[in-house]
Amino acid sequence: MDTKAYIDQLAKRIKDASDAYYNGLPPLMTDAAWDALADELRRLDHAHPVLKAVGAPIPTGPLAGGGWPKVKHTIPMSSLNKSNTMGDIRAWYAGCAAPKGTFVVTDKCDGMSAGLRYENRRLVQVLTRGDGETGEDITKNALLMQGMVKMLPPTIGGVPTPANVFVRGEIVVTLTDFAKHFQGESNPRNTAAGTAKRQSDPTKCAYLTLLAYQCLPNGVSMGSKADEIRALQQIGFLVPNWSVASNLDDLERCYLSYVTTTRKSLNYWIDGLVIDINDTTTREGLGNMNNRPRGSTAWKFPFEEKTTTIKGVRWQIGKSGRLTPVAEFDAVDLGGANVKQASLHNTSNIASLVADARPGQATLWEGDKIVVVKANDVIPQVQAVIGGGDSTKPLAVPTRCPVCEAPVQMDGAYLVCRNDDCEAQAAGSIKRWLTKVGVLHFGDALVEALLEAGFVEDIADLYLLDVDKVADLEIGGRRVGGTADKAITNLNNKKTMNLSTFVGSLGISPLIGRTMVKIIEDAGYNSLSKMAKAKIADVATIPGVGQTKAEAFVLGFQSKMGLMGKLIGDAGIVISVATGSLVGKTMCQTGFRDAAMVDAFEKQGGTVKSSVSKGLTYLVALDPHGNSTKLAAAKKNGTKVIGVDDMWIILGGKV
Repeated sequence: MDTKAYIDQLAKRIKDASDAYYNGLPPLMTDAAWDALADELRRLDHAHPVLKAVGAPIPTGPLAGGGWPKVKHTIPMSSLNKSNTMGDIRAWYAGCAAPKGTFVVTDKCDGMSAGLRYENRRLVQVLTRGDGETGEDITKNALLMQGMVKMLPPTIGGVPTPANVFVRGEIVVTLTDFAKHFQGESNPRNTAAGTAKRQSDPTKCAYLTLLAYQCLPNGVSMGSKADEIRALQQIGFLVPNWSVASNLDDLERCYLSYVTTTRKSLNYWIDGLVIDINDTTTREGLGNMNNRPRGSTAWKFPFEEKTTTIKGVRWQIGKSGRLTPVAEFDAVDLGGANVKQASLHNTSNIASLVADARPGQATLWEGDKIVVVKANDVIPQVQAVIGGGDSTKPLAVPTRCPVCEAPVQMDGAYLVCRNDDCEAQAAGSIKRWLTKVGVLHFGDALVEALLEAGFVEDIADLYLLDVDKVADLEIGGRRVGGTADKAITNLNNKKTMNLSTFVGSLGISPLIGRTMVKIIEDAGYNSLSKMAKAKIADVATIPGVGQTKAEAFVLGFQSKMGLMGKLIGDAGIVISVATGSLVGKTMCQTGFRDAAMVDAFEKQGGTVKSSVSKGLTYLVALDPHGNSTKLAAAKKNGTKVIGVDDMWIILGGKV
């Protein structure tokens, strides 16, 4: 390939990746790969137009993804020039060629840039960066986000708030919210961009956060960068970490502190630091370079990448049942650590990596050359597949769980094992129990954190938790805190339950839930001891059960007897015995659904049915004189039809 063709190819790959990045589309490459391509293009053609581009054009056609209104920015939103090393920072400093004074250092947040416009103190518009000149109006979604100030105070920086104010910020998802509300998504950066522009279901925008970094009253910068950030804080905005540096040595110390400790302590992703000359007159007087302000620079964090040879893929199962592929390869040194394995994330990621090397294929081969990087300087990941492996030794995707050998199935981009009895995972059965029994405050993230910490292995262990230890658990960098007390108190308040709720919530089989257990209970198997002695042939004769469900019930019940013993003996679960004036009576509702009536009927020993059949005692109808199917069936079967008020009289009055 000649040099011009190579340059054109580099430019196209850089532009395609930038378009995806700035428009919240699935990433085409890592930041590290993009920077490497840009450096190569800069070496060959330092003035190439693609290196000067700001943001990316808003996609049209199939990639538009929702069609937000396109709006021209009142004040263009520019990007920053980049520095990768201390040498780059010294060169930038020298190139400014003016008295610099102090610097302001802020986190370079890794999310999606947004511009906010206020008129007469009221937030009227939020735009994405787009290409810097035109963005998309996502105001409707932005109003749901955390940190989004909707009304400015009467004064800013000690002076009356002008009629027009512009604020710049970054929309991010905190690591805490990412772990709790976006499980299974690739990373916080892509989640922030994709969710902020989602039109079909904007509710999750409530878990995004705006971090503001620039305040422009009447569209004009304030006296210094520090003044702007202080004004944003006074207004009530959340802002990124920031500090003031006096000289280059201060900058270097700050940078090294971030690389070694500070970055890891943050609750959001950053990919570098933004360095601004503090004094606005000096900074803006320096003009632009490559359509970007010369008086500011983005100091990117270092990354390392190494090429190695893949030996195999190990599929490991987490306690949530999800299978994660892990590449095993010849050891390489990354950041001083000996690395010989890295996450491949999911099947879609494998297919994407392989397609670059072997179009039309989706399987890794033993011996393939791969590029490994440390993503966010912490987690090793496979960045690219170069190819060259042995086509006779494909590294196949499993069809069965590597632990229990149950068939696996796709759930979005992930393979999952749905077998709740799999020794490797217990999250599914625990979450189902909490939901069926009606326990509050145990979110998915808390359940998985308890499992990962080794605090629980099964349902019964929930009732033995130490509230102080749970409170000290961290999810996405934050302590569980007071939620622990709420969750465990609610759990203990639900220790008493009826037989069908207890057995039907254990997940003894996909075919056997609380309704089916209640049918079996009403047929005479009204205690745990009777259920334990049940025979398949006998249960199969119960109307509505049949052979298949009978087998599922009897075999499933026997498989859970150890857990049931632990729940009753160790955890203190109490099976309530039906007593009261309605024992042996049944009720069905039609035309309405009253949960309080159901609860009152069951507390007095009655059984609630979902359909009308022979033997039903009461059909409670919103309109007893109507002509619904249930009313017709009740008249045919001789079932007593009564109104809502009549049933409450039988129950002794509405509570």
